[in-house]
Amino acid sequence: MNEASALATSGFLPWIEFGPVRIQSYFVIISLVLSAIAFWIPKHAYERDFSSRRALDLYIFMMIGGCLGARVFHIIWEEPRYYAEEPLRVFDIMSGGFVWYGGAIGGLAALVIAMMISHRGPNRVTLGNSLFAWLDFFAPIAAVGYAAGRVACVLTGCCFGRVFPLPFSEDGHGHSFLVRFPTQGFAVLWELGVAYILWRAEGRRWKLGRKSGSLFALWILLHGVGRTIMELLRADPRGPTLGWFSVSMGLSLILILIASAALWKRQLKSV
Repeated sequence: MNEASALATSGFLPWIEFGPVRIQSYFVIISLVLSAIAFWIPKHAYERDFSSRRALDLYIFMMIGGCLGARVFHIIWEEPRYYAEEPLRVFDIMSGGFVWYGGAIGGLAALVIAMMISHRGPNRVTLGNSLFAWLDFFAPIAAVGYAAGRVACVLTGCCFGRVFPLPFSEDGHGHSFLVRFPTQGFAVLWELGVAYILWRAEGRRWKLGRKSGSLFALWILLHGVGRTIMELLRADPRGPTLGWFSVSMGLSLILILIASAALWKRQLKSV
């Protein structure tokens, strides 16, 4: 691979064409992932003794909140000047512009609001306990959804990694064979591994999964670690940064600390 091809950022299949119809593969993959999760949730709820109808209702709330959060976070943080020039660009979602952490925050906020609406009257302890239970329920689903969603990044070519010279590849004229680190593929494989760990924990094969809220904290911890590694190796524009430190990396490190403290606290309570 020469330098020109290594610096190319297009994916394998950025567009899918059906005759005159041309659709970004990113939206096709995301739509398929969200639809597949909607079919998976009732079965997952049945196996875990949760209400399938309630699970789907909460999922719809979280999906709407997640989409709004992902879009708003992109507009406010990554490209504020671009949208300030022409505010109507905010509605041009087909051009892209979604941030995972914004979606996660929006989805979590939607879940909390939905839980508060459905728990009018009962005390806060009941609300808190049921909220942690649902967070545990959605943790492995979120991990699988994130991994599958990153396939869209592989096809589109966004979230690309840094270019590195391959060791011992210099040809004697000062030229090295360059490779781009596959950050999207790394994210897919890492999160699939996280999903497997969560599945094992959810099946009560590990003690960690027996404490309400621990499964969610475990996901936040492992996801944060993987995302931090990914951010260190990314090279695409992500808004204001401080050296190699992006907003996503900062959020990841904060989440790692919070999740570690939560798991430690819950383990102490179980001793």
